Amino acid sequence: MELDVLNDYLINNGYKDYDICEKFTLYYQILIEWNNKFNLTSITSLEDVQTKHFIDSILPNKEIKNFNSICDTGCGAGFPSIPLAILNPNINFTLVDSVNKKITFIEYLKQQLKLDNVTAIHSRVEDFAKINFEKFDACVARALANMPTLVEYTLPLIKNGGSLLAYKGINYAEDLKQCSKILNILNGKIQEIKEYQLTQDETRYVIIIKKTGNCSKKYPRLGNKPRLQPILG
Repeated sequence: MELDVLNDYLINNGYKDYDICEKFTLYYQILIEWNNKFNLTSITSLEDVQTKHFIDSILPNKEIKNFNSICDTGCGAGFPSIPLAILNPNINFTLVDSVNKKITFIEYLKQQLKLDNVTAIHSRVEDFAKINFEKFDACVARALANMPTLVEYTLPLIKNGGSLLAYKGINYAEDLKQCSKILNILNGKIQEIKEYQLTQDETRYVIIIKKTGNCSKKYPRLGNKPRLQPILG
């Protein structure tokens, strides 16, 4: 089985290591095998997984090169952090999810792909943030929550001067309109919005938010409040 679409993308972006391609191939095989039991993703065809999971995850790879520690909040089946970890063995990735079967999958995947730079944690994000306050250089998040909720989940995890990379679709602007208040509370500033052409018909946006100061340990609020009662405006 060849991941031709992914391999072409990697080669065009300077990655020619056979071991990298081999790990992505094994990732696909394990994903499909486990998905038959645990329903990890609705995207399962070889072409779609290559494009909509693997390539989508590594689009902003250049933006994380200066970070030493990255947290993936709500990691699911490992996107975007596992593809990023494969390409960046020198960066430590901590993957957090509240669903135990997903963390079990990540642990197995870590062993099979020999990813020594990956740690998997079973926890709600807000609980995890309370004991890992301002610990990470950056957070990445893909399809986790709307922006006000996501900002409250992640900025308390990020060091002053660090960044949040939020993967969003074409309607990101509407989402951002509700973000100003929580960004101000948590000392976050929209630094840049990167645009990537994922396919001929699909554009992906990565919103980069810079942490410009420390934030109160009151955040994130517990009891699922960031999701149920987001701070809007």
